[in-house]
Amino acid sequence: PNSEAYNNRKNQANKNKPAKGSKNNDEHSDKSDSDSEDKPEQNADIKKKVKGHGRLGVDAYAGADIIDVPLEHLKPGDDCPDTDCDGRLYEMSNSGILLRITASPMANATRYNLQKLRCNLCEIIYTAEKPAGVGDKKYDTSFVAMLMINKYFMSVPFYRQENLQRYLGIPLPSSTQWELMAGSEKTLAKLYDAFIDDAAQAKGISFDDTKARVLEQIATDKKAAHKKDKKACYTTGFVSAHDDHLSYIFLTNNQTAGKDVSNILRRRDKNRPTPYLMCDALSANIPEGISKDLYILCYCLIHARRQFYELPDGYDDLADTVIRLIGKVYDNEDNTKSMTADERLQYHKEHSDPVMLQLKAHLDEKAHAFEPNSVPGRAIDYVVKRWTELSQFLRYKDVPIDTNIVERALKLVIQVRKSSMFYKTLKSAKIASYIQTALYSAAQNDINPYEYMRIILSHANAVEAQPNQWLPWTYQATLAALDEGKARQADDMVAGSP
Repeated sequence: PNSEAYNNRKNQANKNKPAKGSKNNDEHSDKSDSDSEDKPEQNADIKKKVKGHGRLGVDAYAGADIIDVPLEHLKPGDDCPDTDCDGRLYEMSNSGILLRITASPMANATRYNLQKLRCNLCEIIYTAEKPAGVGDKKYDTSFVAMLMINKYFMSVPFYRQENLQRYLGIPLPSSTQWELMAGSEKTLAKLYDAFIDDAAQAKGISFDDTKARVLEQIATDKKAAHKKDKKACYTTGFVSAHDDHLSYIFLTNNQTAGKDVSNILRRRDKNRPTPYLMCDALSANIPEGISKDLYILCYCLIHARRQFYELPDGYDDLADTVIRLIGKVYDNEDNTKSMTADERLQYHKEHSDPVMLQLKAHLDEKAHAFEPNSVPGRAIDYVVKRWTELSQFLRYKDVPIDTNIVERALKLVIQVRKSSMFYKTLKSAKIASYIQTALYSAAQNDINPYEYMRIILSHANAVEAQPNQWLPWTYQATLAALDEGKARQADDMVAGSP
């Protein structure tokens, strides 16, 4: 922009620019108007932005307690209190609404002083009974559920929660927080196993990983005599797609993602259709010990785009064309959001297939202009060599075009890592994965994660016996069946009593 040629072109353009109100300017305006008339569809797409007050409606507070407040001296059917009116009162469909929001600490401690009386003769001590509904445990399951929410869903470290609770007058040591959550390990492990079984039967699985720090593994690596004995730790996220729900699974260990996804596929029913696997092109993501004809391998289109987006200056002609063409594919993907799987596949075949062919031709043409081992040469080779896997969405329905859904899920893990930095042992990392899997799967399926975890912990024995009945998309039906069974049992007891 600072070159002499550029300045000359700019000055010449300013000289040729018609003055405001001149004949040429009027002709230019007429041309613009005619162009606008020729494109009515484009003008119709411009929607007027409606301004709102930005306040949330009362229906947004789905977790609020509802208290019905009746009129004290009136009821439906009564005469109108107005002495000049002969009408009668009737119930309106919309009641008056008053919304009150108050603060409450995470932990509310209640101290019960049970009166004791002792006989002065026999010295027998009589202690008052605890109030009805008060359990024997010091920490209620609702409190443990909220601890899990704060630590593994909202990324509040143990020590930070400990400091806050000390200021609020209810001590909560870090060790106590961990012991409370680790005490539910058996129940959570059974539930986690049910999540794995559910993922194994999915239409497809998208997965990606991020680094994890485990002090136990770091100490082991320092003692290792050979480099091959050292292992890196990662948290792998899996998103399995079903017709009626999405299952989110997190796994922190010292294995590669390829080994982890192999363990999931081994649980798959052999009679189910071949699933897709969406990931990036790392060799560590390829399932180990699983035949290639048992899954459809798909690679992320965003990772392919990134190869050209990160090219250094000087390769704009190559990069801009690739980025523009991939952008068209994403525009087509946006247009398919309301379509069925079959309609989406047909739409991509009609609109995205020509774009992808144009992209392939562009890369084949440019491949001869660069050395294979150069930076642009490697970027081109990345796409051309993996062309089949990058374009699977043109052949199979339900196949996504990238791993964005799982990368968004991994933000939960990254937030926890930023606040707490590390896990002490592989066991603690495993328990964290149990909790994050349950909470995030519930939240992403529009289930209150706190209520879900509270119910899981309250029905620990039932969850351990039949964990597949307590997944976020099945537990409500299970609860309804339990309540119906209890009601039937109570009726039988009443009917059998004398």
